[in-house]
Amino acid sequence: GSSQAGGGPNNGARDERGVTGEVRAGGIETATGPVVGTGDAVVTRRNQRGLATGRGWVKNGDQWTVTELRRDGAMDVRRTNGTGRATLPAAYVRQHVELGYATTAHRAQGRTVDTAHAFVSATTLREPLYVMATRGRESNRLYVDTMYDPDVATSHEPPEELAPTDVLRYVLANSGADRSATLTITEEWANANSVTRLWAEYETIARRANEDRYAALVASSGLTPTQAEAVHTSEAWGPLTAAFRDAESRGLDLNRAVTALVQGRTLSSADDVAAVIHGRVTKWIKSSGDQWPADRIVGLLPTARGVTDPDMVLALEDRRRLLEQRARTLSLAALEQRQPWALELGRPSADPARREEWLSRLDTVAAYRERWNVDAGAVLGEEPRSHEQATQRQSAQDAVSTALAIANPASVAQDSCAPTPFIETREPLIRTVEL
Repeated sequence: GSSQAGGGPNNGARDERGVTGEVRAGGIETATGPVVGTGDAVVTRRNQRGLATGRGWVKNGDQWTVTELRRDGAMDVRRTNGTGRATLPAAYVRQHVELGYATTAHRAQGRTVDTAHAFVSATTLREPLYVMATRGRESNRLYVDTMYDPDVATSHEPPEELAPTDVLRYVLANSGADRSATLTITEEWANANSVTRLWAEYETIARRANEDRYAALVASSGLTPTQAEAVHTSEAWGPLTAAFRDAESRGLDLNRAVTALVQGRTLSSADDVAAVIHGRVTKWIKSSGDQWPADRIVGLLPTARGVTDPDMVLALEDRRRLLEQRARTLSLAALEQRQPWALELGRPSADPARREEWLSRLDTVAAYRERWNVDAGAVLGEEPRSHEQATQRQSAQDAVSTALAIANPASVAQDSCAPTPFIETREPLIRTVEL
């Protein structure tokens, strides 16, 4: 991490010590931002042989307590663990002194304290975690970020909350040790072509492609210009446009519905108009049922419709093809490796057509598992923690049921050689819903 990595915890610790009177208010502002004053714990960040401390000299990483501030900006300090003293010139203080209450795991190597407090997130590597968890003589406390969002730019909802043990399990599996070039290339390729990465790209392109159309749809729905602008700038705009795409992928008449949903009940008292409309659209989609099958990539992810820009269309088609290829690769690997979740879905039929139907359902389940990082023994893992995951889990559950039915023809009412039913094309659905 950078030299400022502990800025937030450092400032918080100083504020608390100021309340208890252990640190005097005010002080000298350093180049990294924080103010340093009498009573503060500080760290020097540059070797300076000309600054003697008895038998030693000031070195990078030395820990000190500030004993006095001088009018010219110089600072008298005493070693935290020792008797050495020094006077640090004003220029040195401004450029090379930092608060010393918090630091990075890299700099903490070799240090020991009575109690260590460490912040851990999903991006922490295994090796620094070991350093964090072994610095305290009496106790080591880990503060785990359970709401980490790896892709803020394309998120439609607040990040799902993870159990602290799940975050730590992920960290332990995430090593920063040197790896072979072959392994590095393999892992980087897998990350770049994962369902999670490809779907994030697809959603970003789809959102940009339909941004103007959806904004115009909202503006013409009966809202005032001020309300329409507030919807477009709201944090709920992302979830709302995702719901719009979901509705269109189901063949629902979005143009008629949005006007009806906006005008069905007053919005004058709404704190967040976009959030209210999003709730109404979600309720409408649920009430519309499954009269027509949704157009979903690998049976899981809603397809973008209404895109007219040729370049955008080409980019979306490219991601769709890659998602389908990735899901099939995952399915075949699961069968070859005899992964437990795949074995639970029965055995593929010898009939080529029925085998392909069965494999397509495995594709859906495999895509869901990678999209939501399911590595548990259960086919679909734990209960969903967001509306998006719940919707996709239902699609995956339907795929599981169909795969089992295909694998066991005796339980299927129709003959195994019967053709796939023809689905008649109809006009988009608009249904009245309670607002």
